[in-house]
Amino acid sequence: MCGRGAQSLTWAEICELSGISGAPSTSNLEPVYNIAPTTPVHIVREVGGRRIIEKARWDFIPGWWKRPLKEKAYSTFNAKAETIAELPTYRTAWKKSQRCLIPMNFFEWTRPKKKGDAPYYIYPAKEPAFRIAGLWDEWTNPETGEVVLTCTVITCEPNEFMADLHDRMPVILGADQVEAWFNAPPEEALTMLKPCPSEWMTAHKVSAYVNNTRNQGPDCIKPEDAES
Repeated sequence: MCGRGAQSLTWAEICELSGISGAPSTSNLEPVYNIAPTTPVHIVREVGGRRIIEKARWDFIPGWWKRPLKEKAYSTFNAKAETIAELPTYRTAWKKSQRCLIPMNFFEWTRPKKKGDAPYYIYPAKEPAFRIAGLWDEWTNPETGEVVLTCTVITCEPNEFMADLHDRMPVILGADQVEAWFNAPPEEALTMLKPCPSEWMTAHKVSAYVNNTRNQGPDCIKPEDAES
């Protein structure tokens, strides 16, 4: 499971992580240190053969959903790798290869989670952010006519590093998998949905400050025992 994230990346860093070339080097992004489901997250997707960086609602809404959003009674911010190609919610988008990268680090609470527990901040050992595998779709709000870009984080069984924290983890891709993730047939992409090597990951415990989704800023990712 992945239910809280952080994106403190420059435009150039996202471009490098996702293989985008020729983008303006002067563009920048506002860092967000406490991203919760249903709020915006930056994703990278391909449109017309070109990779672009966009904001998407982090809670997948299939394009065929015709009812108001308030009638959606289940969470879709995570999608299981084992069933993403089969479940009606994701099946059409998966068949259409609407795959994306979500350049993000994340928080995880140990289980069983108790009220007030502080989580761990999990991030790459050698890069500014993980390349998290995601799926996107566009949904038209029947009440307003607005077209909403939405996404989900694809999860898999944990590697050895994550197993002590949780029984699920995001699918994390390596630099050498980016081209295939965007361009491989769905059947081949399914084989990529597995745990990344443990040595790619590191973590430190943070304070309970991040538990409140209204809290933002670098304090969200500061080590628990760091001086104020």
